[in-house]
Amino acid sequence: MKISLVTIRSTIFLFLAVGGVFSCSRDSQFETGCPYPSLAKLDSVQQIFYSPYLNKRYSETIDTVSFDDFRYHIEFEFEKIKKNNSSNEFSINPACEPEYDVLDISNISIILTAPYDGIQTGNDISYLFLLPDGKSINRFRDYQNMKQFMTLKLKEKPNKVSQLNTEMVIYMVNGERIKKSSISPSVRPD
Repeated sequence: MKISLVTIRSTIFLFLAVGGVFSCSRDSQFETGCPYPSLAKLDSVQQIFYSPYLNKRYSETIDTVSFDDFRYHIEFEFEKIKKNNSSNEFSINPACEPEYDVLDISNISIILTAPYDGIQTGNDISYLFLLPDGKSINRFRDYQNMKQFMTLKLKEKPNKVSQLNTEMVIYMVNGERIKKSSISPSVRPD
């Protein structure tokens, strides 16, 4: 059986052309060395806690903290439904936090359980909390890359020293709700 030089050249050209197309596609997860998010559902909100972290502890209800240092932290617990669909299952980058593609969250609200800075009890104040990218939590709908911890910052300074009494309500796609109450340290407007 004879193979012509033209057939070999054509095969090599085709191989290089197809390989070149696929080598130009980029996968950001692969570049970071982090695994793809696992499919998951939200099991619970473990805790809500506050920054700043001083003297080897997080801020408590008895503390008074500056507006600039104040952060609202949420710890979620997820139940994996399915591991990610890639060969990039394990992290080669030690800085990677596990991420979850959460399928059952519809919306997240933060409701006042006591008046705060002129806002009455029962109001949804999620518009006052910002994610690290500057988007307010009331506009957050991308639950595909959630991490165990979420940190929020207050958007506006209070007019006077004020304390947040809140109930976080996570609305699930099946109509159920997960709730977690908390009381912040007092926040100084300075």
